[in-house]
Amino acid sequence: MIHRHLPTVRPQWICPGNDSEASHTYPSAPTPIHPILLILVLLLCFPATAWAQEPDLGTEAQRAAGRDIYLHKCAQCHGEHGDGAGYAAPFLRPEPRDFTAGTFKFRSSASGELPTDEDLHRSIRNGMPYTSMPAWKGILSDDEITNVVYFLKTFASDFSGPFGIPEMASIPDKAPGYDADHLARGRKVFEENQCTDCHGNMGRGNGKSTPTLEDQWGKHIRPADMTKRWTFRNGQTRLDIYRTFTTGLDGSPMPSYDMPEADRWALVDYVWSLSQPEPEYATVVFSQAVDGPLVVTRGDSLFAGVRPALFPVVGQVIEPGRAFHPGVNAVEVRAVHNREEIAFRVSWHDMTAETTGHNAPDLAAPVYDAAHPDTTAGFSDAVAVQVPAKTPEGTELPYFLFGDRKNAVDLWFIDLAGNRTAQYLGKGFDEIEPAEAHFSATAHYDDGEWTAVFKRKLSVDGGLSFTEGTFVPIAFSVWDGFDRERGNRRGITSWYQVYVEPMERPSTTGPVLAYGLVTLLLGLGLVGVVRWRYGRHE
Repeated sequence: MIHRHLPTVRPQWICPGNDSEASHTYPSAPTPIHPILLILVLLLCFPATAWAQEPDLGTEAQRAAGRDIYLHKCAQCHGEHGDGAGYAAPFLRPEPRDFTAGTFKFRSSASGELPTDEDLHRSIRNGMPYTSMPAWKGILSDDEITNVVYFLKTFASDFSGPFGIPEMASIPDKAPGYDADHLARGRKVFEENQCTDCHGNMGRGNGKSTPTLEDQWGKHIRPADMTKRWTFRNGQTRLDIYRTFTTGLDGSPMPSYDMPEADRWALVDYVWSLSQPEPEYATVVFSQAVDGPLVVTRGDSLFAGVRPALFPVVGQVIEPGRAFHPGVNAVEVRAVHNREEIAFRVSWHDMTAETTGHNAPDLAAPVYDAAHPDTTAGFSDAVAVQVPAKTPEGTELPYFLFGDRKNAVDLWFIDLAGNRTAQYLGKGFDEIEPAEAHFSATAHYDDGEWTAVFKRKLSVDGGLSFTEGTFVPIAFSVWDGFDRERGNRRGITSWYQVYVEPMERPSTTGPVLAYGLVTLLLGLGLVGVVRWRYGRHE
């Protein structure tokens, strides 16, 4: 229920001329009243509630139709009674909305108000990116979504009471054009309103308060990574971002902001500038050929100008030790090589840097039990590059979850507590053993981003070769110590490919000159034949 501290308002029947004495005296006949005066009298005499708009709760048939859809498609997460206690809820984060509480994050209404029907419709239609809430657009018709909205409103009595018509926030119908000149002012507004406390200096969701942020139900909540606009759950258009600032997200630490209109749009443009609309996920990382030694201590300068490849990371939920709530959702990879070695730069955003404790791919992770949460502490962040232990023959690849007994994998592993490196041979998620290390690595954390650089010879005895002009399978694992990830509980990618560009690309000068010469000779020959034939007929 929504609790508000408002004065109790009772209807007051106030009619002109009806004071305490006159109320005992009644005229014997009615006095004609001018029509306009009559309207004014009625407006004064009737309570305001008599003229209020009634909440739209739909028809009984619409609510019944919405209930059927809800029980079939929504109750598994949100619960049969709308309390967010569906049987899938313990495995989801963020947890499904408890509709009975009457608290909704995504609204166009003022802070503390109920959402409008269109707000609910939009949330169902578009879903919540990077959560378990899918977009139902194209699956449910507009009428079906409307019926679900009417049924959802039966879970909280406030929808049918005096608060069922929410007070609206001031949001324009259309956003003004993006203005790069706003960015400096937007950055200042970002800092003045302490957005960095939650979202971090670079907007990566790593502010100083992030480890302790909770929603109104006492659950830890992560602030948005503003560099990944495609993950914004309240929409990623500039008008959507404006709405989020203006209304706040009820039930979360995100407040509503009251600031001048110009500052509001400057802040929108600044946040907009931090990211691109789509992730542009790749399937191949192109290793660029370079001259000279691969000095990993050069850091980013070693990979300057190299094309990045972004790969999605998901929780390992197939084998025991499942990670239902992975702390990392993507890794960016760059690669370079010379005639002897290859190096990979792997980076990802992380809310906090866990640099104490330990981690390893062969650590035991308990079976997930929502009734008895894992409270074991002391796990560090970690990352691993995975490649086949031997160059694959044909198209068959090892099982991507640490290989299999037929096709093993090499794991180049870094425990980010002290940059401790180790190599493992994986023949399955439950069969991992230490192996001789053939790589070196270093890593560092800077303002919400981990960067790890791995280096290995192109070829090692009995192992995988990175051969010029070929594609080589590669995969990645990331462990978030904050979420107690270790062993088989981790974020993973599928198999992708590394293309090792040739060190020497064939020159185009020779073929171009040859083509030009042949063309010239053919042209001269054709002219000669034409002249010879023409001369014969003179």
